[in-house]
Amino acid sequence: MRGIVFFDCDGVLTEDRSSWLALHEYFGSIDNSYFANLYKNGIISYLDWMKIDIALMINSWGKPIRKKDVEDALSKIKIRSDSLIATKMLKQMGYLVGIISSGVDLLVKRICLTIDSDICLYNELIFINDELVPGGRDWVPLHEKIFIIERLVKGLGMDLDRVVYVGDSVWDIPIFHRVGLSIAIEPCGEACNEAKYVVKSLLDIPHIVKKYYDY
Repeated sequence: MRGIVFFDCDGVLTEDRSSWLALHEYFGSIDNSYFANLYKNGIISYLDWMKIDIALMINSWGKPIRKKDVEDALSKIKIRSDSLIATKMLKQMGYLVGIISSGVDLLVKRICLTIDSDICLYNELIFINDELVPGGRDWVPLHEKIFIIERLVKGLGMDLDRVVYVGDSVWDIPIFHRVGLSIAIEPCGEACNEAKYVVKSLLDIPHIVKKYYDY
């Protein structure tokens, strides 16, 4: 094993920028940036934010949200066409491929299965009697992704300098600053300025990784 390439999921391996936003749009609610700022400033926890988001969806939907409703909403999100080839190339080069996402398990698990990822980390929604309830299991809070990566890599007996991280948003910037190689995929806003490399296609990533670690 030469190292690990971690991918964010939403907007990196998928065509949609956010699975949470896709759910809001489907159920007619509003993804209010006010609550994102509360989380960013440490006023509420990530689990609090999940509870609020889901409560907004249920309120706007006007009736119980069933698991099939969520699956229908997320089924509209397509995986990027270049993700399969890029991840296969990385595996052939001797790298583990991981997905670490603060997105929704019902989507992330599908993407992990599609690309046959070695590591699959996500947050979980909770259904009681097939009904979505506010909250969930916040296994991957946005602010804690780098610490989760650190623990996992240490457990494998590796250092962060052998970790590649691919992201696309401001939430990924702290990870960019800690790993061995950071790659942002467009569109990436402010994150474009903080990554070592910026790419338009996932197919560029295996070539960058090879060049970066072979020289």
